[in-house]
Amino acid sequence: MPENDIDWPGYLREFHTAAPGSTEALLSRAVAGDHTPYRWLVRAVSGEARRVLDLACGNGPVARELYGRWVVGVDNNAAQLAGAPGPKVQADALHLPFANEAFDVVTCSMGLAVLQPLPEVLAEAARVLRRGGVLAATVPAVRPLRRGDLRTLTSLTTRLRSTPQFPGGGEIKDLKDQLRGAGFDVMESQRERYAYTVRSLDDARRLVGALYLPGTSDARREAAAVWLAKNGETKDGFEVAIPVRRITAMRTKVALA
Repeated sequence: MPENDIDWPGYLREFHTAAPGSTEALLSRAVAGDHTPYRWLVRAVSGEARRVLDLACGNGPVARELYGRWVVGVDNNAAQLAGAPGPKVQADALHLPFANEAFDVVTCSMGLAVLQPLPEVLAEAARVLRRGGVLAATVPAVRPLRRGDLRTLTSLTTRLRSTPQFPGGGEIKDLKDQLRGAGFDVMESQRERYAYTVRSLDDARRLVGALYLPGTSDARREAAAVWLAKNGETKDGFEVAIPVRRITAMRTKVALA
């Protein structure tokens, strides 16, 4: 289904209401060395930061990694938000119910690929950050990949007969420019390859069930899951790569007109 034909607000609402926590269940089991994407994200949060806003928080995996800090979770989906710990608010990322400069840090795990329109979302994040405050975010990436990863991902999408999609397209290639336009100075942009290991049909269904695949039938999803599970059983674990980009930026000025 062409991206322009997708009712993304409706699709995302139905997706996360039907399967709250599906993205978190996948990423919390994806590892690179000693960390998950959530642990990698919070490593960008200074130990001195005391007021943290977790944007598009889902069921709160970032807040759990920041245990002991004051973290406010914001999400527009009540089903997702119900599982989040600590203080939480159901709200639109374009209209955050907080005062100017209320937070030291804004975190956002994978949400910048979903929240639209992104320039306005970034401007709102800048508004609620104090000057010198930091936005730390992870977003989907297309690299790094190892030899064999592309073959695995191609075989998976062949069985799905589609590729995962996001409202903002694939990797956000102009993210640095959009951050600068919202009043941020980009401090860091790194990439990491995470691996999700499939050993059973449940593992495979967890992976496939977390993908945004508008227009893909349940039968195609199940066929892809069965293929993954067979590979996992015969190879004593089958790795699927999940490339992630982490970007941190400091709020230094008001958004540009």
